[in-house]
Amino acid sequence: MLKNQKRINNKKAYKLSTFFLYIKLLKKWGNKQRKKFIIANIFMVILAIATSMYPLVIDFAFDTIEGNEKSKIFLIPIFILFLTSTKGLAQYYQTIYVGKIANGIIKDIQLNLYDKILNFDTTIFNEQNAGSLQSRFINDLNILKESIIRTLNNLVRDSLTLIGLIISMFYLDWVLTICVIFVYPFCIKPIIEIGKRTRVISLNLQKKVSSASAFLNESFSAVRVIKTYNLEKLQKQKAKNKFEEIFDSNISIIKTRSKIEPTLEIIGGIAISIVLVLAGLRILNNDSDFGSFTGFISALLIAVQPARALGTLNAILQEGAASLLRLEDVLNKKNQITEIKNPKMLLDFRGKIKFSGVNFFYKKDELILKNINCIIREKEDVVIVGANGSGKSTFINMIPRLFDPSKGSIFLDDKNMKYFDIKSLRSQIALVSQDVILFDTSIIKNISIANKSATKAEIILACKMANAHNFIIKFKKSYDTTVGDRGLNLSGGQRQKISIARAFIKKPKVLLLDEATSALDNKSEVYVNRSLLNFSRNITTITIAHRMSTILYAKRILFFHGGKIVGDGTHKKLLKSNSAYKSHFLTAYS
Repeated sequence: MLKNQKRINNKKAYKLSTFFLYIKLLKKWGNKQRKKFIIANIFMVILAIATSMYPLVIDFAFDTIEGNEKSKIFLIPIFILFLTSTKGLAQYYQTIYVGKIANGIIKDIQLNLYDKILNFDTTIFNEQNAGSLQSRFINDLNILKESIIRTLNNLVRDSLTLIGLIISMFYLDWVLTICVIFVYPFCIKPIIEIGKRTRVISLNLQKKVSSASAFLNESFSAVRVIKTYNLEKLQKQKAKNKFEEIFDSNISIIKTRSKIEPTLEIIGGIAISIVLVLAGLRILNNDSDFGSFTGFISALLIAVQPARALGTLNAILQEGAASLLRLEDVLNKKNQITEIKNPKMLLDFRGKIKFSGVNFFYKKDELILKNINCIIREKEDVVIVGANGSGKSTFINMIPRLFDPSKGSIFLDDKNMKYFDIKSLRSQIALVSQDVILFDTSIIKNISIANKSATKAEIILACKMANAHNFIIKFKKSYDTTVGDRGLNLSGGQRQKISIARAFIKKPKVLLLDEATSALDNKSEVYVNRSLLNFSRNITTITIAHRMSTILYAKRILFFHGGKIVGDGTHKKLLKSNSAYKSHFLTAYS
């Protein structure tokens, strides 16, 4: 049902007129550019007037020469220099201001898009892929920027220029002007149809570019796996298929666009043919003169360029409209995790956590967590055990509200967590995962992001507790060493130690550890576990564990099986009283 509704909404979106989409764009993002838009339009008006005066100067020149008026002949170069200088300056400043408007709008969209994506629910991120989202920033926004520039340049400037030239043409010969105006509307319908086709192809092209971007992102991230398993040939074939799809779509757009020029060329040829015949007859009948005819032909030829620009503009606008629809699709996504109005700050949090009748699912018929009921007392150290896919990570990800329960409630110090400000809640929680993420900056900055008020002495102490200080000071730049993209300049163990130091420096009330020491050697693990034990004496600690050493000495174990908590107690107690736990333990650690 939801999928069908989504398809209906998509069809409605694609049927939105291009004009409406661009008006919506300017209303939403163009307010800041209002002054620049007015200035740009002033220069466009000047440019249009200067251009439309050319035929009149040509008419004046022929009349002067034909009338043998030597006193006026020196005015001709003065008029021409004045017009060309005015037009050149107006065009220069108009181009600059249009560029500022387009890039200003794109910058605001980029910032809003980044903010929107950064605040997406984890569930939305799971539905998307990084390459597709990157494509919105690079490909879609570049296409949209070009369409905005063309819209402002061609739609406004060329329309004004055409109006000015038509006025000049009416002044020179109103009969011929009416003939031309009657002929050109015949090209409007085919241009609109070509534009509609262009939007559909462009939308498909941008989806293919997103898919290719995601594929490249995946390939470069998995280069070790590709090399180890000799997958180069397979990946190369996949790349070839992706790039051929893009090539085919690009050729389709070129073929569709290329129909516009011949259409305009033929219509233009018909118009000029009619003008030449009628003008000749009117001159022979003394209803017009040679100067007016020359000026009129000049106006008609000058009008060809803006007329063609307006003709091809529709295809560009349709491509931009397709990009705009894809951007709107992201910007209009709604998070399921929301704050209530006027949420409370989570102050003096003691660390008590209660799950009451919690269910969670991505799809209604696939429950990840089923009726979870448990209380984790303040300053308690709890270990989570269970097979892969039993719901352990989902359980701890609910505590910082990365997911919300599909049913049931979670309480912090006996108050529903939904009443608390999300940032305030997350400031009390530190998470150390086996999938360590470091930013492409220095070691000290990677640690200090958890606590911006931390001193260097406190950061060094945290690193010593995490057994990281000794390897850090061996680097030439010590704590100022850049870790590289995703921290890949460091080993897995080094990254994990920095991640643990980052958790220490945050000084949380709840510490979540998801296989936090999995990349450490035995000696480092013993050292770090001792530090974790000392650090966690006065905070609530929840650890997902697979290592036997963590499980054997746990004071309390929550055993997950099939999305449920089916065991609660010490290792010895569960081994004796819980057959599912005993079977899991013997299978995993036999």
